[in-house]
Amino acid sequence: MTTLTAPAPTPQAHPQTDHEPINLFQLGVLFVIRVSSWPCRAGNEPAELNLTTDRIQRQAIASFGTKDLIDPEKGRKIFSFLEQKARHALARVSQPFPAAGAHFVPWPHAGQLVATLDALRAEFDAAVEKFIADYPTLKAAWQTAHPDVPDSAYPSAWELRKRFALGWHSFKVSGASAAEVEDIAAEVQRREVQVEQLATMKANLAAECRQFVQGYVLAFRQEVAAFCDQVITAGGQVHGKTLQAIRRKIDHFHAMNIFGDADTAAQLQKLKAQIHGVTGEDLAQQPALATQLSQACALLKQEVLDPSSVSALTGRLKRRVVLD
Repeated sequence: MTTLTAPAPTPQAHPQTDHEPINLFQLGVLFVIRVSSWPCRAGNEPAELNLTTDRIQRQAIASFGTKDLIDPEKGRKIFSFLEQKARHALARVSQPFPAAGAHFVPWPHAGQLVATLDALRAEFDAAVEKFIADYPTLKAAWQTAHPDVPDSAYPSAWELRKRFALGWHSFKVSGASAAEVEDIAAEVQRREVQVEQLATMKANLAAECRQFVQGYVLAFRQEVAAFCDQVITAGGQVHGKTLQAIRRKIDHFHAMNIFGDADTAAQLQKLKAQIHGVTGEDLAQQPALATQLSQACALLKQEVLDPSSVSALTGRLKRRVVLD
């Protein structure tokens, strides 16, 4: 007989590290992924649509639409697929950051992320070379099926290669400081303006970083609440795959818990211990066990989304955020 007990609420911990400054960019780094590819289509020209001058003038601000130049399945699909894989790899180990369209990646995950992106870039580059090699054949096949598509719509193979790229850059942000000037007498007014602007920029950035820390912690607590909802909705009678997914999500939380959400970490560790060895078959055959799991998850959800708990934790974290 497998047994399960609901986790009891745990008191909030206030370790000594609660008073240490948080420099985001000692904990992680910002990543931005850039992908470009040829869309395999071109805009229609009025002459191709047999439009008269009068009709063109009446629709001067309208679009004349686009046309495919290559079979989309053999052109765009592979590059879109690889872009999605790259962005998914980034999303798995990051949280969106409120600047430059970047994602914040904790340092422990940065090395593996770069290795994954390196491999995807190599795969992307190989796909580009294959596409360039196949380009004449793909073009001829499409024009045979669509003889109204003119040669002039197609870029050369040399031009095409420049339109493909998968890359990324990583960076960190620090508090700005005023640059030293040589001629103080001539530059004093400009310097005063510059210092004021830099101070404002630094204050705005600090506010964004504090907001990011709050959003980061809340996002992972909401992920916990989401899998709790699955269990609660099912009355605890979840499949073995769902249990495996819950264990993976618990491990993922611990791996991404860079700001030390000790309360949630402790409760998740307790839940993981309680479902150790439990299978979907156990839950189906033992209604009482399923009920206990549902109750445990209901209590866990209540704890991680408790406004006072969230506010106390994020308040402490935000006060510790520094840029330098």
